[in-house]
Amino acid sequence: MKEDYGKPSYRLGFAFPSEVKHLPFTAALGKSLEANKKFSFLIIEVLQRLLRAKVSMKSMSGPIDIARQSGKMAEEGPLQFIFFMAGVSLNLGIFNLLPIPILDGGLILLLAVESVIRRDIRREVKERVYQAAFVFLVIFAAVVIYNDITKTALGHWLHM
Repeated sequence: MKEDYGKPSYRLGFAFPSEVKHLPFTAALGKSLEANKKFSFLIIEVLQRLLRAKVSMKSMSGPIDIARQSGKMAEEGPLQFIFFMAGVSLNLGIFNLLPIPILDGGLILLLAVESVIRRDIRREVKERVYQAAFVFLVIFAAVVIYNDITKTALGHWLHM
């Protein structure tokens, strides 16, 4: 949590190591699993806070901000860039597993429902569910891209 103008704001960020430690394979694997678990739960916590309206949608970033941040990380060095890209990949992987019907998590959920009811869900019902999910994803994409544009434009305007 950080304070901005007297109001608390939440951001999901990654702390990158400043040095590389050489570890044996098993120790490195354990450290990697531990870090991925930690960051995965942070991502889930932010999603829960979004659903409870404790975090603003303005804090969400999309492809424009990811590209901008990637450039900053590349300027800081290859290690920071690799860690940032690993964080982005982890975020996308978790997002893909959300139970939104078009995404993999939604397909897994629909297959689970069909296995419980022991029959296929009618095609018309699936189509309506997919259409609603598509609309949700388009709106979500529009919001995060709008956020990116306003952050970029506002940041550019403030630094003039």
